[in-house]
Amino acid sequence: MPNLSFLSNRRIACRTVGLLLLCATPASAQQSDEPIYQQLVDMFKRDYLSIGVLLQTVADWQIDRTFPGNNGFSVANFRLSLSGELDQRFGYFLQTNFAASPSILDARMYYRFTPQVAVDVGQFKSPFSYEFLTSAASIDFVNRSQVATALAPGRQIGIQLRTSNAARTFGFNVGAFNGNGTRPNGNDSDNLLYAARLYGARDIERSNGTHTRIDVGVNAAFSDDDLSTFGSGFVTNFSGDRAVLGADARVGHGPYLVSAEVIYASLEPTVGPERDPWGLHTTFGYMFTDKVQGLVRWDGFDPDDGIGRRDWIVFGLNVWPTIVTEFQVNYIVDTDNAAPDHHQLLVNFQFGF
Repeated sequence: MPNLSFLSNRRIACRTVGLLLLCATPASAQQSDEPIYQQLVDMFKRDYLSIGVLLQTVADWQIDRTFPGNNGFSVANFRLSLSGELDQRFGYFLQTNFAASPSILDARMYYRFTPQVAVDVGQFKSPFSYEFLTSAASIDFVNRSQVATALAPGRQIGIQLRTSNAARTFGFNVGAFNGNGTRPNGNDSDNLLYAARLYGARDIERSNGTHTRIDVGVNAAFSDDDLSTFGSGFVTNFSGDRAVLGADARVGHGPYLVSAEVIYASLEPTVGPERDPWGLHTTFGYMFTDKVQGLVRWDGFDPDDGIGRRDWIVFGLNVWPTIVTEFQVNYIVDTDNAAPDHHQLLVNFQFGF
């Protein structure tokens, strides 16, 4: 997987092992405190075959319902992944979600020319948006931002070239895709979606023991669509020209976290008015202990649909009782409808390895 997908500054430095959805804490002291977990890793982590599981159950509550959905509980994710690399540098990554439709999330094979250059073919995440490329097990909040959900091209079927330098501090991904997501299993026209991402990262260790991590990236995507649906239903049956641009930055300094991302799209349908949706989210975080993190986010999105912007303030609390468990509590305030009985409470109960 592209290294940029998991450059998190959180206590659990989630990293891909091969192409596994496996979150592991690098501190050997923490692993020794959980010997059963280490036995699980020893059993299921192999170069040729790795198995990963992610289970997320979300509680959703509003006194007076204004957000989409209903009060109650849902299984947001029940994922199983298989991955590995075999002879002659050929590898694979398969991931399914039994709690969603379509159930196949990723079905990808790859060939690694060198440790820094590889080509992917199949169904996988198109190279766009730091937050979208971060795994569901590792995002800062229960849900991704409005703009990343609506405008990032999402998972696609196609081919991608990914490169990085030896230290994985600089790289780019570029790909060509059908442009109509994961369904139907075929292109909706003779045209393709082209997407590219350029990213850089730097780790700074200071003499006082403080660690600083800086990640920046820019991305772009272009397509000529024919009855395409994208953005999890943000736009359906779109025919016309689509251009999406974005930039993001993330800085972790000791216990502090600051991140921001902006995405803009130009939608020119063959019939109907043009639209220029865009959005921005900024996040501030602080690690109170190695197992507790507090966050606050400004999440703004203008769909350019004549209704107006949607600006949310999201307060978050992340707790990691063990290496394989996490609890996330989000309290969401819609600034245009800020009465207390319209506030939303989300709680994510997560288990993953």
